[in-house]
Amino acid sequence: MRKSIEFLTLLLALVTQLEGQGLGKELRSPTANELIAQLLLRRAQSSANKRPGRVPPGPVFSQPKRATSSDSSQSEIVDLENLLDTGACSGSGCGDGEDFASRWTMPLMRLGDKRYYLGIFFKANWYKAAQYCRFHGMHLASIESARENGRLESYIQEVGLGHEHFWTSGTDQGEEGRFFWMSNGRPITFDNWNAGEPNNFQYENGEMEHCLELWNRDGKGLKWNDSPCSFETFFICEVA
Repeated sequence: MRKSIEFLTLLLALVTQLEGQGLGKELRSPTANELIAQLLLRRAQSSANKRPGRVPPGPVFSQPKRATSSDSSQSEIVDLENLLDTGACSGSGCGDGEDFASRWTMPLMRLGDKRYYLGIFFKANWYKAAQYCRFHGMHLASIESARENGRLESYIQEVGLGHEHFWTSGTDQGEEGRFFWMSNGRPITFDNWNAGEPNNFQYENGEMEHCLELWNRDGKGLKWNDSPCSFETFFICEVA
């Protein structure tokens, strides 16, 4: 436990340093990354304090105000205690109590009526991304309105990842050209395809494009593109 706390303290200091580069001595509010690191540290310290003789090390931030974008209808960072939401996991293997919180807590972001997890710590093909979301009690995301699409795009742009690719649950593997959301089985009604998409391009190895990603192809924002399901990239989970 002591090593865990020391690691989290070092992580928090590193995040603070990286996030603060270029800001000089200006005052600023803690970023989402710092808040997540802080909450992890607090939970580790809380567990350590249950044992006699343990003194919690490391810096402590003051409680920040709720952070929102310029358009509050677009995105909203949930309260500090909800950044890591123990409700994200359900089903066998999740465990309960402290065991559950320590192993399966996921950092979720609330955008409108939904909670999302951005899978940005590793890249995976569409199937492995779907498996990862399901293992943690979620699904690959579905996007069913222009407002929902706008909120996701705004948030991804705000965190500096607008140039990346992101898997959603969209696919036409059941019937060519008929895309639906694997997360809920519903056919796609709202869409935001890039120009000329979906085109089901065939590659030299014979693979074709059957899975739906978000991609800023032409510098016009994160629009939809069909891509080979074996392509490894980031992904978006949503709470089931």
